[in-house]
Amino acid sequence: MRSAPPISIGDRYRDVQQRTFGRPGLEWIVQHLLTGSDGISYARLVCASEPSNQKTLAFAVLGDRHRFQRTES
Repeated sequence: MRSAPPISIGDRYRDVQQRTFGRPGLEWIVQHLLTGSDGISYARLVCASEPSNQKTLAFAVLGDRHRFQRTES
C-alpha cells in the first residue's frame, strides 16, 4: 500500500461527502500545522469559499479517503 504524501501548508482538501441538494463538499486549505499536547499532529484548515470558517483536524482524518480527498490548487 502506498503511503499518503506529507501534509503541507497550502495543501487543499475537499470533503467527499455531498452537501444538501447534491452539491460537492467544501474545499479546505491547510493554513497551519501543529502538534497537540497529546502528541498528535493536527492541521488548521480554512474554508476556500468562506475564510472565516475554520477548523482543526488530525492528520489521520485528512488522510482518510472516506472523508477527504486532496485536490490540486
